[in-house]
Amino acid sequence: MLETILKTGREAGFSTVEAFAEKILRQECEGTEQPLSLHEVHGNRVRVRAFRDRGDPLGFSLSNPDSRLVKRCFAELAHGSGLDGKKNFAQLLPKNVAKSKLDIYDQSIENWDNDQAGELRERIRESLVTFPGLKLKKFNFSRVLKKAYLANSRGFLAKYKKTHFQVSLTFLFKNHALELSESRIYCSDFDPQRLVARAGNLLGALSADQGAMDSGAEFVIMSPEASVQVLREFSRNLKLDHAAAAGRGIVASPRVSILDNPAMDGQSGSAPFDDEGLASAEKYLINKGVFVRYIADIRTSFAKGGNSTGNGFREESAIFPQVRFSNLYFKPSTISLAHMLRQAQKGILVYLVKLKGYGRQPGEYVFSAYGYFFADEEISRPVHFYFLTSMRSYLLHINEISRELRFFHARVNIGSPYLLLQGRCDAGNKIVI
Repeated sequence: MLETILKTGREAGFSTVEAFAEKILRQECEGTEQPLSLHEVHGNRVRVRAFRDRGDPLGFSLSNPDSRLVKRCFAELAHGSGLDGKKNFAQLLPKNVAKSKLDIYDQSIENWDNDQAGELRERIRESLVTFPGLKLKKFNFSRVLKKAYLANSRGFLAKYKKTHFQVSLTFLFKNHALELSESRIYCSDFDPQRLVARAGNLLGALSADQGAMDSGAEFVIMSPEASVQVLREFSRNLKLDHAAAAGRGIVASPRVSILDNPAMDGQSGSAPFDDEGLASAEKYLINKGVFVRYIADIRTSFAKGGNSTGNGFREESAIFPQVRFSNLYFKPSTISLAHMLRQAQKGILVYLVKLKGYGRQPGEYVFSAYGYFFADEEISRPVHFYFLTSMRSYLLHINEISRELRFFHARVNIGSPYLLLQGRCDAGNKIVI
């Protein structure tokens, strides 16, 4: 089909044609007490980008394509738009890509049955005994096998396959409910005890009453999950197409290095090449506090006069690639969480963060945070507070980074260790970082 698309596009008058195809097999198992219900979905979609000698590219998307539909779509593109004189980036599409041994495929996905999901559910339910009062309300387990194919008329032709396992859970504790999910490349990497412990810590923090800060609570340790939620909000400023939003420029503490790496074995954001065919290895966006580069796709880098970093990926409903992260993360250190607690002596360990709004100054964010007070390495009562910060100020006030790197996937895979920050207490229950 890809050969047919490239040939038909050239016959319709387009000088360069790119075709990206995905075949997806998705299976979902759902149920808490009763036997698991099974749902299975098959997908086969092709997205096409076509270039004339000059001007912006045109495109279309087809589900379960055949040669007749492809020919009709190219005919509509050819007759439905006029020529313009702008230079385009067709010549920047790659001609080939090096072979990759990236580990992103779990062969166990070939065993399509309910036993895998049922066993995981039972292990989660057994782990609940360690957190009295914690209940599992909803269980959903999905397995996705993705086969990606990319070809263009410059000679590029490559493919890869990838697995994605996800568990989505709803927990209850007292009057609070929490939706929690984790994603893995390998099904065996799920840790039921850690999932339950994560839910217990989060729901315990949610039970906190809003009140005044303890004196000396200006030290804040962000858990990996809380840190990821903050980095997710700031991450747009690390994209070339949002570069102007960074304001005065991106700087950070010398402790801080932020990377994007699509070549990490076993991570859900990894791929041997992006949706434009460019392979990319580990790259520093910030290195020891110094800004290095933005991420970009071919289109954006061409418009801005730079080079693509291999970060052109298509969203589920998008025809054209967009600038998107692969595996974005803070580089870990060799320091333990226990060392951080001793160094801070007294402060707040944050487990959950939610964006509540924006401050009075451009680039300021207001976050609602839930966690626990700590002193002398002992965790005590839960606390709920707010903190005001900007990306620049937040990154500059990171004093330490731990060694425990964890990733969390929500459209984009983002990872972080524990972070130790220092702010100042404001009126009531607010900290300014």
